[in-house]
Amino acid sequence: MKLSTRCLLPVAAALGLTAPALADPGMWEVRDGDSAIWLFGSFHILPNGLQWRTALFDKVLTDAYKVVFETDIGPAAMAQVGAAAFVRGIYMDGTLLTDVIDPDLEANLRQQAQTIGLPLGPVLAMKPWMAANAISVAALAAEGYSEEGVEFVLQPELAPGRMEFLETGDEQLDVLAGASEAEQIAMLESTLDEIATLPKVMDKMLGSWADGTPERLSEMFKTEMGGFETAFIDRLLYTRNRNWMAPLETMLADNQENLVVVGAAHLIGDGSVLDLLDKAGYEVERIQ
Repeated sequence: MKLSTRCLLPVAAALGLTAPALADPGMWEVRDGDSAIWLFGSFHILPNGLQWRTALFDKVLTDAYKVVFETDIGPAAMAQVGAAAFVRGIYMDGTLLTDVIDPDLEANLRQQAQTIGLPLGPVLAMKPWMAANAISVAALAAEGYSEEGVEFVLQPELAPGRMEFLETGDEQLDVLAGASEAEQIAMLESTLDEIATLPKVMDKMLGSWADGTPERLSEMFKTEMGGFETAFIDRLLYTRNRNWMAPLETMLADNQENLVVVGAAHLIGDGSVLDLLDKAGYEVERIQ
């Protein structure tokens, strides 16, 4: 099984195979009077062939003092968080996943695993959050999705000294592994219920991102997240948005003209990073 915290959930990553060959995703400039930072909403996983980089984006990338990502997705960092995920996501006391879910959910799990060709044996040793992630990854792989997201393109291009990160891998892992058992089971149930429609939904979400229409993406995201526990959604998005405000305001105060690349879901709607910056009195302008 391949697991990584860069794709906390498919609804947070938003994928698709039918996106336009050229894209114009949203980018914003935030000013405090004498300096600026730029925020670009990324998709963590994208189809092959999507040309999402524009001349303006590349200019901002070149001119920026540093490029700030959610977390480090380099090989060493991913190996470390993968090992931590295994420790936190596998039952070590002989418990099986089927011991903590009800018979109806077990039946759905078995059916969906068979449909996507996922061997059930390893999944039964997983806690619900890890099982949900494994099923999502397998379902998307079965549809031919590749892993060529924005961060995976950009980070190898940049010298280590030009990169900063808003979170550690362990902090991102806490979003999933730190959920209560009830939240994890709800996460698994929602994941299983959405497998059949996942490719179509992700096509639409990616299309909205690529077209530069974040308002449509916001509405679709809210709909897709409707089956998840409120506490989980808060940890996934809103708590993290609030946590990022301090480093973003420090960048502005210190006149660090950085490019900040975070998941597109963090930049849309009430409680988003852009909303918080606007309410804090900064000038927020969309430039792409």
